[in-house]
Amino acid sequence: MIISGKVALITGAGSGIGRATAVALAQKGAARIWIVDRDDAGARETAALVAASGAEGIVRIVDVADTAALTGVFEEAARAGGLDIVFNNAGVLVGRELFPETSLARLQAIIAVNITAVVLGTQLAISQMSPRGGGVVINTGSTTAFHSRHRDYLYAATKAAVVSFSASCAPLFETTGVRVNAVLPGLVNTPILLATGDGQLADYMHPILANNVALAPEDIARGVIALIEDDTRIGEQLVVSAGPASAAAFDQSRIRVFG
Repeated sequence: MIISGKVALITGAGSGIGRATAVALAQKGAARIWIVDRDDAGARETAALVAASGAEGIVRIVDVADTAALTGVFEEAARAGGLDIVFNNAGVLVGRELFPETSLARLQAIIAVNITAVVLGTQLAISQMSPRGGGVVINTGSTTAFHSRHRDYLYAATKAAVVSFSASCAPLFETTGVRVNAVLPGLVNTPILLATGDGQLADYMHPILANNVALAPEDIARGVIALIEDDTRIGEQLVVSAGPASAAAFDQSRIRVFG
């Protein structure tokens, strides 16, 4: 897809990978970017960066776990002319109360953001892109889907679900013209790491950061742009990581390592 002139919607666009991707799309000539996040200040800062790069940034303050609110943004975007690109990027770590100590409310919240919102966002994107001739959906997975070493087991499991779901959507291209792919970041220096609720790192994150190279959000954004621009990429899982990741549990014919 040629990005110039296209319209995109990005969840979790108030910081990190979402923000970096919004700016990258604007720099590629995107006409309009819907900036969806629950952080008002962060979303508006992203909009300013997008505007400085030449695109229109439309801010909508939404918690993607609120399915009615998320649906409303997609419906509004459809009325405003439709979407060409959707990046279902919002995600959260469990934080301090790791499994099996995690409360039921927190379990449900993690699943709502990391799985339900991604599936719904993909469904809403396809439903409005298909009549317009197609489009591109990118979902944020994680290299934690490939192994059991990550202490946040629920996060890893939800990201494995995103990867599997995105790959399973590949055949939909034949009937809808929509390419669904997943980007799988390794360790990235973003605010998601401050998952304790008080702006601090969870204890288990300290050795991870000490023993691994953290990429910048812009590194992941380059991978997202690559998935959008290459029309041959359908149902792929694009790993963007500074370290190795075992993909034994997945269809390796659809995995590419970016770099």
